[in-house]
Amino acid sequence: MIKKTMLTRFRVGFSLVAIPFGVLFFAFSLTNSLHAEDTPARRAIRAGKVITCAGEPIIDGVILIADGKIEAIGPFGTISIPDGCEVDHHPDSFAMPGLVEAHSHVGGTGDLNEMVYQTNPELRNWDQIIPHNNQLKVAIAGGVTTICFIPGSGTNMGGWGTLMKTGPGKLSDVILKAPGVLKIAQAGNPERTGGEVGSGRMGMNHVIREQLTEGMLYVRQWDAYKAGRIKEKPEVNLRLEYFKPLFHHEIPVVVHTQQYQVQQSTLRILVDEFNLKIVIDHGEFDAFKLADELIKRNVPVMAGPRGFWLDQTDGQIKGMVAEYAKRGIVSLGVNTDAPVIPQEELSFQATMAVRYGWNEEKAIRGITIEPAKALMVDSRVGSLEKGKDADVVITTGSIIDPRNYVQQVYINGKSVYDIKKDRRRF
Repeated sequence: MIKKTMLTRFRVGFSLVAIPFGVLFFAFSLTNSLHAEDTPARRAIRAGKVITCAGEPIIDGVILIADGKIEAIGPFGTISIPDGCEVDHHPDSFAMPGLVEAHSHVGGTGDLNEMVYQTNPELRNWDQIIPHNNQLKVAIAGGVTTICFIPGSGTNMGGWGTLMKTGPGKLSDVILKAPGVLKIAQAGNPERTGGEVGSGRMGMNHVIREQLTEGMLYVRQWDAYKAGRIKEKPEVNLRLEYFKPLFHHEIPVVVHTQQYQVQQSTLRILVDEFNLKIVIDHGEFDAFKLADELIKRNVPVMAGPRGFWLDQTDGQIKGMVAEYAKRGIVSLGVNTDAPVIPQEELSFQATMAVRYGWNEEKAIRGITIEPAKALMVDSRVGSLEKGKDADVVITTGSIIDPRNYVQQVYINGKSVYDIKKDRRRF
């Protein structure tokens, strides 16, 4: 009965797919960038202060860009600017890496929620992407250049999400990695009242384990075949193919999890039992009290959209990000769960975390390099370093100070927003 049900779901989930799987899987690899005819010419950005998120700030810094990548970066006078190179000079402004959002739903047509079965590994959301849609245009005005676009939390396993740029272009231009993450939601949103398996927390844990076990066994079978341990070639099951990069630790699970008990289940099931790489998305209320267990397992936290919590034990309002930081969490950031909080307000999430006790320098890292590391795309984005994508944000000052604002944004070295030419959007 279970096998028949799974087969039916496979047929429904892929009834519209006509492109061979291999083509789909490799079409959106990490090698994608702007098409050659759209690649900007060599450019140099000179700014009064460059925040690299890879070391100390550079005063009067220069970022040399070629073919959409950072070719060199350093103080003015130490970087040779070639003749004929276009130079954008921002003497009174800051330059910093494009902001990276770890939890967003505004990359396309909206949430992907199947809402019949509690686990949906046959679903993916990069077919929903609308590059540079109106919400992403405003996101860019807030400095956000990369988002983790994920399915909704209507089910325990909503499907596979995409790591994508917010700028214009074709689908192949904006996708960083697809599949980029697996979305799992535990408790809260996916809870139901119909009484079916998975309606309560124990049932949810059961169906998550069952689906991950099926995926894990499928991957092990294929690994054994490729290693020559078994001779018979396994049958391809498109429902389970994306579990390969998951169990090979090439992509993480982003987990909608919150509260002490629920987050404890997340760690026990996903890390201890299945040895998966995970990112705690949400991580709200009293979940910060599990910081020691997160540190033991090297689990990053991208907290939000709630920024504070009333602790009934002492009557104090506590900033949740600051509480994680106090307990030693280093891989720490914030999220907006856009559109719950507008995508362009990602920096304000960090601002509020600082208001409640987080360190400002770490807050800037928490919206740039830390989410990039957690999402396993830090070789491309999150900091200003040689060889990385030239995603650069020019601001009037520290982006943590809400009195400052974004003046210009470059994605892959191409100017995609400039308040001197465009209407200021945010």
